[in-house]
Amino acid sequence: MNWEIVLASLAVLLATSAGATAAFFFGCMDRMKYSVLLAFSAGAMAFTALEMLSQSHGLAGDMVVGGGFALGLLFLLVAEKVLPHAHMHFRKKELEKSGKRAAMIAGAIAIHNVPEGLVIATAFAASGPLGWFATTAIALQDIPEGALVSTPLSCYGIDKRMAVLFGVLSGAVEAAAAIIGYAFLSSFASIVPGALAFSAGAMAYVVFVEILPDAWGNGMERVAVVSFAAGAAATFAMAGLLGV
Repeated sequence: MNWEIVLASLAVLLATSAGATAAFFFGCMDRMKYSVLLAFSAGAMAFTALEMLSQSHGLAGDMVVGGGFALGLLFLLVAEKVLPHAHMHFRKKELEKSGKRAAMIAGAIAIHNVPEGLVIATAFAASGPLGWFATTAIALQDIPEGALVSTPLSCYGIDKRMAVLFGVLSGAVEAAAAIIGYAFLSSFASIVPGALAFSAGAMAYVVFVEILPDAWGNGMERVAVVSFAAGAAATFAMAGLLGV
């Protein structure tokens, strides 16, 4: 096993866990903070997806890139239809309508951590520098993402310790996906270009179908745009520093 992928998996787990501890220190998150965190995460993910597509295109032709990207979109679409309530067993009691919505968001983020883990796996399978770029970018957005898992659940009646644990578990899912994905791809190097495009498609679905629409609503359009740009800019700066 490549120890770099183990360290990278630990890094994203710690980043998500650090964000999840916000449930211990903050109460209910107001709409503006919620939109800022969501849109910042979306910006970081969007730039990472573009970088993955670029790397995939450099390794393979248009057919591989287009097919992999489309499959990534389809994977998330099917996953959302088949497993829309898979996370609900974490709740201790019936929640109000707004609480159910918060739990759905938390569960969606947990499910989406699987493709995020695959992004790290495929990036390291392609090259070390790309792997650390993907890890750093995803860890950057995992901090607010962890908070977005734990604080709504805590706000709507779930014990704070359980809410934080839920956030930590979402990070553990991502770390496990990274290690398992890398173990698979290291044995099938020929599919790495397609896997890069697949991961980019999955992340694009998360950004434009799940995260941004929720960040955009209730008059938060300008806040969301600025936060999205900040997330993308921060990731762009990291790409330059890491020489990707």
